Amino acid sequence: MREPRDPHSLGAALRRQAVLTLALLALAVIVPIGVLHSAPLAGRLLAALLLVLAAARAFLPVRVVGALAVRSRGLDVAFLLLLSIAIGVLSTSPNL
Repeated sequence: MREPRDPHSLGAALRRQAVLTLALLALAVIVPIGVLHSAPLAGRLLAALLLVLAAARAFLPVRVVGALAVRSRGLDVAFLLLLSIAIGVLSTSPNL
């Protein structure tokens, strides 16, 4: 007989927070790009990540997005979109 999975294990936590885990992994790639290669490129990648997270929050149920669901769906999506646009605009500014 198979042992039941522990709901408090690290694996279970990572499965519950899959969207947040993937976002943190993407951020772990974006930050070194900004430090070692190009800050404007990292800014555009971060803006794209926030746009993807806004879409995930808009279309996926709360149980899938996990900790990404902080406030109401509309407010979360609006905030993520606003951040995405702001960082995207700032990343195209000259002398960055």
